[in-house]
Amino acid sequence: MRTKYSLATAALLVAASSLPASAAAQSTSPLTPLMMQQWTLGQELGRYGLAQNDPQALLVAAKLQRLSGLQPSRAVIEGDRKGVIDQTDAATLLARAKELAKDRPELRTLIDEASAARRSRGTLIGPQVQPLVIGARGVKPIQLSVKPQQKAFFGIASDHMQDIALSVQGPKSEPLCEPAHSGGELMCEWMSGDVPDVRVVVTNRSANAVLLTFFHD
Repeated sequence: MRTKYSLATAALLVAASSLPASAAAQSTSPLTPLMMQQWTLGQELGRYGLAQNDPQALLVAAKLQRLSGLQPSRAVIEGDRKGVIDQTDAATLLARAKELAKDRPELRTLIDEASAARRSRGTLIGPQVQPLVIGARGVKPIQLSVKPQQKAFFGIASDHMQDIALSVQGPKSEPLCEPAHSGGELMCEWMSGDVPDVRVVVTNRSANAVLLTFFHD
C-alpha cells in the first residue's frame, strides 16, 4: 500500500510541475489552481507520512508545500475550532522526517539538502491559507493582522460560492472593501491603514455544511 501511494504521489507531483506556465498566468488571483493543487497534495501526504511514520513521504510533502509557495494561515478563528482543518508546515515535516530517518543516512542527506535549500535560496512566499468547514447557517469571525499602509486582500475559494457571504471590517467595525466574485473565488481588497487589526466575518447561508479555503496576505 505504501509503495502504491508513493508511486501515485510521484505521478501527481510530476503532473503538477509540468502544467503550462500560462495556466497560472491567466489567473489574476494571488492563489492559482496549481498552487492549491500542490499545497493540498502536500498536506494530504504530510498527514499520511505522520500517521505512518514515513520519512520519505514527509520529505515529498514538504517539497510540495515549498513548491506551492503557500503557508498555513496565522489568522485567529474566533470561538471553537470545530471545522478548522489542521495543517502542518514544511519545516515541521522536515524535522519529523529527519527524526524518522536516523538510521538512513542517504535519506537524511536529502532531508538536510531540502532544509538548506530554503535557507540559502529562499522561495516566493505566497498567501497564507486555511481550509475550513462551516456548519449550516454558520458564522465564523476571523481576526488577522496585515502590514500597515499597503494593499491587502482576503479571499475565499469553494465549490459552494453561491452560499458564502464575506465582510471585512476595520477597528471601528467599518467595512474596508466590497467583496467581488473573481472566477470561482470571492475576493476583497483594500489599502490597510495605521491599525493592522482586521476582523473578517464569513457566513454560510446554506442549510448544509460547506467546505472552503480562505487565503490572505
